[in-house]
Amino acid sequence: MNIFSIKWLRRLIITSIYGLGVLGIVGSGGGGSFQCLPSFNIDPACGDPIDFPPIPPIPAGGGAEGFNDTVTSIAPALDSSDDVYVGGLFTIYKNSAANRIARINNDGSLDTGFVTGTGFDAPAYTVSPANDTSGDVYVGGSFTSYDGTAVGHIARLKLDGTLDTVFDTGTGFDSTVNIIAPAIDGSGHDVYVGGSFTIYNGSTVGSGLIRLNDDGSLDAGFSTGSGWGESSIALATDDTGDVYVARSSGPGIARLNKDGSIDAGFDTGLSGFNDEVRAIAVATDGSGDVYVAGYFDDYNGTGNSGIVRLHSDGSLDTGFNTTGLYVNEGDFITPTIDRSGAIYVGSNFVAGIDRLNGDGTRDTGFETGLGRFGGFGDSPNSVALATDGSGDIFVGGSFTRYNLIPAARIARLTAEGAFVR
Repeated sequence: MNIFSIKWLRRLIITSIYGLGVLGIVGSGGGGSFQCLPSFNIDPACGDPIDFPPIPPIPAGGGAEGFNDTVTSIAPALDSSDDVYVGGLFTIYKNSAANRIARINNDGSLDTGFVTGTGFDAPAYTVSPANDTSGDVYVGGSFTSYDGTAVGHIARLKLDGTLDTVFDTGTGFDSTVNIIAPAIDGSGHDVYVGGSFTIYNGSTVGSGLIRLNDDGSLDAGFSTGSGWGESSIALATDDTGDVYVARSSGPGIARLNKDGSIDAGFDTGLSGFNDEVRAIAVATDGSGDVYVAGYFDDYNGTGNSGIVRLHSDGSLDTGFNTTGLYVNEGDFITPTIDRSGAIYVGSNFVAGIDRLNGDGTRDTGFETGLGRFGGFGDSPNSVALATDGSGDIFVGGSFTRYNLIPAARIARLTAEGAFVR
């Protein structure tokens, strides 16, 4: 048998095993793990380079499958339309111009009623719908203009895609906005903004975290002193008016009062996290708990796999146990809305995304395929829940396939992990 035949046979065997995994005949068995095989390996962890059947290439323009470049943020519109907002590095969606921002209809088509013109001149890193029924959306990033109008790294867009000029940010920020979180404490359009900036509209604002009023003016009643630094990229609000924020030093996370001072009632102990916090999300089960994910593998001397659930006083929720999972470096946490305590997280265990039960175990009903070749070939950046009651999720990132199905940087999955489009 010549080298070509051996190579072809090896590829056929791997493909067959992968296909059986997709069909549920063989696979990772939910929470289990497969073994490295002696003659060929189906996972990079086995140390053998993979020679896998080629994935159909995505056209430079994104083709009919999606975007031509990375999606960094995806979020549902809150106007009962079931649409989603998408931000990123892209300039094209399904062969139509979409410069770093787009609104996608529930059926996957581009919402042509959301007219962005020339869009943003540089990447949009975060999209966050206003916490009202307007359908408006806040956008932050490294851009300095929108459709030819100067904007300093932040903008609020109306339902039709035009700038909301009532939200007047003046010259805006002097550097990148990484995260925007509208307040949910009944304060209207007030919004927290995190990033690498030190100046807002000509005023020095410390570093990394401010609160803006609904008209875009600086909320002088919220002061963080010297600020939090560029690591203020993980920020979540709750209905008390307090805000959780990542910090680059000390315990890695803090809860701030409405005036910006540290809430001493949230005690992270002497050591806190031993590495960077990347994502924070308040639990939706009414407990007041908070999920935290990142590069860390320890919280106050208790080893973990990069994600924990903390009680509202900062103590570790020992009922949430992720031992044996590998979800470190998680860039997102998306709680479900069914009050089950389940969450979607960035994961190294199943090719980019996993769903965890309220106790931290893997939800084996959510299956993304076999090993590293199941699911996404590149880690997702963002997950958003569909608002149409289907239980589906939207996923955005730099991937170009899902289980070998072409999917250019965006995909819709069922609550079981099946590909919708």
